[in-house]
Amino acid sequence: MKTTVIEIGGLLSVLSARGVEKQLLKLPGVTKAEVNYVAGSATVAYDETVVDLKAIKTRVHECGYHCAGERLPKHVCEPGDPPGEAAVAAKPAHDAHSAHSDAVHPAEHGGRAGAGDEMAHEMGHDGGMDMQAMVRDIRNRFWVCLIFSIPIFIYSPMGGLFEPPAPPFGLRLDLWLLFLASIAVLWPSWPFFVAAWRALKNGVLNMAVLVVLSVGTGYLFSVGSTLFFPGVQFFEAVAVLLVFILLGHWLEMRARAGASDAIRSLMDLAPPMATVLRDGQEREIPTAEVLKDDIVVIRPGNKIPVDGEVLEGESQVDESMLTGESMPVE
Repeated sequence: MKTTVIEIGGLLSVLSARGVEKQLLKLPGVTKAEVNYVAGSATVAYDETVVDLKAIKTRVHECGYHCAGERLPKHVCEPGDPPGEAAVAAKPAHDAHSAHSDAVHPAEHGGRAGAGDEMAHEMGHDGGMDMQAMVRDIRNRFWVCLIFSIPIFIYSPMGGLFEPPAPPFGLRLDLWLLFLASIAVLWPSWPFFVAAWRALKNGVLNMAVLVVLSVGTGYLFSVGSTLFFPGVQFFEAVAVLLVFILLGHWLEMRARAGASDAIRSLMDLAPPMATVLRDGQEREIPTAEVLKDDIVVIRPGNKIPVDGEVLEGESQVDESMLTGESMPVE
């Protein structure tokens, strides 16, 4: 049994994460799948004799998300360091340390995540987009929708404050509104349509489904009443509604981007690797793979990867991150 942390890009909400978890757990050999949509990662426990990492990545891609593979440590303890006289052995106090699994960080040297980015993200973003790039993308969609919604509002009966000028090129008013609304709706709302399709395919109902039902239904009915049958048109209502939806989504993603950066900075403080004693030998393993009853060796100057109790040894520990006290504690 192996536990690994993989990087997943493009998760928008908790429901998106639950959909990925549901699909990963359907794979034979996968016993646990926990997806953190804020950190953009998933902790997966699986039987290496039944399923491999490639199959897990393929399943994530089938869900419509980008998977760069296993997260690489950003910094690794130097192997082969000779144990000092003040080595400290610690015994983990928990059965599992899933809370520490996010301590394994993606490499920032443009390695696997960039080279393996062959799949364009179906949400209208590139597969390798970071959070800041996605914020800029949704911002651009908002501005396009807003700019074309203003003339729609002016030409529509909802405006009604003054007599609008005649549509250009001798077009009928309804055809002119159809042209403006198509630009204001189709490209800006594309991420929601793809997210809704992905959610329905995975058996999940999320906010994207509601957006598609409201915006898509209003737009399609208005197109039908313009081209095929007489009826009321709702181009202005659809465009204005989408403006507010995109504005809220933009502000939410900006806040999430800041929170994600803060979380990654905190995770960077934890060591991604731990040195454990197994079968009388020291082994360096990912922190996420530390098990109950493992003996963890802490050398002077090392960070403590997991919580536990001291079995033997004596040293000083900097607990300033926990207590605020700058003086080391023996």
